[in-house]
Amino acid sequence: MTIHDEAMRIDELAYTLENISTDDRKPITDYSAADIVAEARYVLELFVNPAQGHINSEALAGDEGAEQQRWARQQVRQLRAFIKKYGQ
Repeated sequence: MTIHDEAMRIDELAYTLENISTDDRKPITDYSAADIVAEARYVLELFVNPAQGHINSEALAGDEGAEQQRWARQQVRQLRAFIKKYGQ
C-alpha cells in the first residue's frame, strides 16, 4: 500500500487532500510524500489545538457529542500513526 492509499484511509486527511487536488486540478498521486505528511500535520493541528478555532478541535473536546468525539479520537490516532510512519 502506498502513502497515497494510506492517506485516503484517514477520513479528514482524505477530505482535505481531495479538496486540495480539486483546487490544484491534479490527482492526489502527484503530491509527494513530504506534501502529504505536511498536510497530515496540519490536519492533526486542527484537532489538537483549540486556538485554531476549528470544529475538529470542538469534536475532540466532546462539544459535538460523544459519537463525534470518538470519531475525532480515532482520526487523531490515525494521523499520529501516519505521521510517525512517514514523517522523517
